[in-house]
Amino acid sequence: MKKMNHLLRLFVASLLLLLFAPGLHAQEGLQIGAIFEKYGKQKGSTMVVLSSKALHNYRLDLYKGITLKYNEKMLDEIQHYLELDKKQARQIKEVISNGIITSGYYQLTDEESPLNRYILFKMGDDGTATLIYMEGGKESEELVNKLFIKN
Repeated sequence: MKKMNHLLRLFVASLLLLLFAPGLHAQEGLQIGAIFEKYGKQKGSTMVVLSSKALHNYRLDLYKGITLKYNEKMLDEIQHYLELDKKQARQIKEVISNGIITSGYYQLTDEESPLNRYILFKMGDDGTATLIYMEGGKESEELVNKLFIKN
């Protein structure tokens, strides 16, 4: 049953990837884009890309998420890119354990763009890591804060 669920998720993710390919050039100027490019098609990872009409009701323009089983090298790479990208953040919320970011929320600034951009990261207890990139207009901030920020 687990194998069937995994295959179904991979099929849906692949289908969504084909349907929403225009969103692949999103994270312009961000280092985490390399994670999506390098590991997005790797066995054992699941990547979902949504854009345009699929996100209209959520006040977002783009959603990219990847969940993958990580090893030490991959985790070091993710940590390095998060450290570089968070320099652009105007809001940072992190949980750091033993010097490693285990959970992070970053709202990025871009004075020249009307878009809000977000990076979310979470390490699971099951050896998986989830990395999410989202962008949307100014009204997206309220939604993202409701969904991902606990008061």
